[in-house]
Amino acid sequence: MPKFGEQEKVRIKQCLLVEGERLFSTYGLKKATIDDIVKAVNIAKASFYKFYDGKEYLFLDIAQREQKEIFDALEGVLIESKDKSDKERVKLVFFTMSGLMRRYPLLAGIDKETVEIIARKVSPQRLKEYSIQGFDAVKTMEKHGIVFRYDTQVVSQLFQALYQSWIALQGQPVEVQEQVINIMLEGLINQIIGEKNA
Repeated sequence: MPKFGEQEKVRIKQCLLVEGERLFSTYGLKKATIDDIVKAVNIAKASFYKFYDGKEYLFLDIAQREQKEIFDALEGVLIESKDKSDKERVKLVFFTMSGLMRRYPLLAGIDKETVEIIARKVSPQRLKEYSIQGFDAVKTMEKHGIVFRYDTQVVSQLFQALYQSWIALQGQPVEVQEQVINIMLEGLINQIIGEKNA
C-alpha cells in the first residue's frame, strides 16, 4: 500500500470531497459506492480507508462543508440587511438559502432514508461532532435581532415545511414557483414575526 506525502494527502482528500459530492449528488448516499468514489479519484480502495472509515463519513464532511458555506452567506445577508425590517430580512434569508440549496444538491437531497443510513453507520462521536456544528438559520436570525412570535423549534419547522413546498414546486415554471412561494412566505412572515415590527 503506498504511503502518501503531505501534499499528496491534501490533493487526494480534496479529490475525495469533490468526487464524493458529485457522486452523492447524482446517485444519493445509498447508491453511490466506495468503488465508484475510488475509481473517480484513481486510488485503491484500501487507500480510501486511510482517509475515511466509510462513505457515510465522507458524506458528512461534504455536508458539513456545504452547510458552513451556506451559513456564512446567511450571516453576510443578515449583516448587510441590518437596516431593513425583520420581515424583509427573513425574506432575504429564505431566498438566499433557497438559491444556495440549488447550488448544493447533496444537501437538498438529504431525506429520512439518508439520515437513517448515517445514524446506523457513523460513530456516535462523529455524529456528536457534526451536531455540535449547530447550524440553525432561525437561531442565527434571532442572534441578529429578528424577533419571532413562536419558539425556535416551531419556526424552524415552519421554514422546513416552506422549503419542502419549494422542492415540490421544482417541476413548475419559474414564475409559478416564485408566485406560490411569495404568497406562502408573505403569510408565514406575517404570522411569525414578533411585535417590534408589527
